[in-house]
Amino acid sequence: MRAPAVRRRAAAPLPHPAELTVRIAIIATYTHPTRLPGAEPSIMQSGVPELIAGLCPDGAHIELYNEKDGPVPLDGDWDVVFLSYLHAYYEHTKVLSALLRRRGVKTVAGGRHATHFTEDALQHFDVVVTGEPERAIPALFADLEAGQLQRVYAGGEGPPSAIRPYRYDLIDRSRSRFRLPGVEASRGCPFTCNFCVLTGHERYRMRPIPEVIADITTRMTWNKALFGVMDRVFIFYDNNLGGNKTYLRELCAALRPHKLIWGCSLTFNILKDTELLRQMAAAGCRYIYTGLESLNPASIEAMNKGQNKLSEVQDIIHGAARLGILVSFGLLVGTDGDTSDYLEKLPALLLNLRFFSVTFVGIVCPYPETSMFETVQREGRLLPGTISRDYDGYTVCHRPTHLHPTEVAEHYQRICKAVGDWRNVGRHWLDKLTESDLPRYASTIAVSGLEIASVKRALANPKRRYIAGLDPIEAWDAAQMSTLGIEPQRLS
Repeated sequence: MRAPAVRRRAAAPLPHPAELTVRIAIIATYTHPTRLPGAEPSIMQSGVPELIAGLCPDGAHIELYNEKDGPVPLDGDWDVVFLSYLHAYYEHTKVLSALLRRRGVKTVAGGRHATHFTEDALQHFDVVVTGEPERAIPALFADLEAGQLQRVYAGGEGPPSAIRPYRYDLIDRSRSRFRLPGVEASRGCPFTCNFCVLTGHERYRMRPIPEVIADITTRMTWNKALFGVMDRVFIFYDNNLGGNKTYLRELCAALRPHKLIWGCSLTFNILKDTELLRQMAAAGCRYIYTGLESLNPASIEAMNKGQNKLSEVQDIIHGAARLGILVSFGLLVGTDGDTSDYLEKLPALLLNLRFFSVTFVGIVCPYPETSMFETVQREGRLLPGTISRDYDGYTVCHRPTHLHPTEVAEHYQRICKAVGDWRNVGRHWLDKLTESDLPRYASTIAVSGLEIASVKRALANPKRRYIAGLDPIEAWDAAQMSTLGIEPQRLS
């Protein structure tokens, strides 16, 4: 992260909204897995800035930024800055907040980390929003207008009908050339995977389908870059669009007349329902991401991910492709069921299954609000000296049952190189391109090959060790933290 020079502004009371338009910036922060400076423009970006913007007062001046697209200017003339971040971005986000607060700008933190570590976050931000934002943000602005801004706003969990339309009109396509617009149809997930930050914290809830369709057909703005390949294409932000089959069928029926193209994430069990997949394809679905996580039954059992039936993988993947849907997978390394022998054989197992649509390879992470964290902490398996920056899905933070942390890191790097190899991308293209002639299927396969190749980007820093306590945080963040007197959040 390289930030421009920051000009100071004298601290002053916030203007009364009736007298002057409130100036707001909403920033989704980001730090790269390599821990080197750099952006990562991509199809999938955080939709939080547009969500928060939809909750701001009418007439407010709002600017949206996503650090995945590039550096954020820190000298904007803003009254309030909302900062949305993941666990691993916390140290970096604290730096941005400190620099903004020195100029008299009020900073607001929100998200799962801020909800779980509210007291810690209050040391670094003027306001913390916990839970979902739909009730909290309007209350915050009402207090701001009254001059009675509170330190904490508890959003809790609201009904799905409370989700407001996103501000698609504020997306700056000049900074986000490859990004697709997204929409929420549901929140939460009905399953209870022990490593997932949703488990025990979010019930599965579904929005009224007419509201979802209205957001897509009347409010969404399309990305017309790349010769129109991305025009009238969108994604669902849902963690699990298939959490309720009846709802998904009805959603597909409502989408079908609009002849749009879309992608989504859902759990592996949905892929076994051929008729439902056929309905999704007819409604425009061309891409599904699912967390297969592992090809090792012992690892699946250790994660409490019983919905994944590995014996069905090959038939399911090619069956979906014949219907016109690419199935893309995420794999995790370092679960309690993993052994060195299994990880050594993993690339060959993938090749034997004739699919290399693996677009994410990560290291299983015991996020602090999960039951997995509680287990490994209780058993004394957290590595010493972990900080929030380490909980990124690319760093070993605990000792698995059958592997030494160095073994996990070594296998992770080797598997990333194997999956992201261009020869495997070529196999993927050859194997999938002619499976279907539905509109946009071939372009989906072409783009997915680039996603597969991108798995190797996480290895771009030759000094990276991928073990908590052995990799320093980004140099710019470290220097700023030293100057500002900010300490990292230590979790073990």
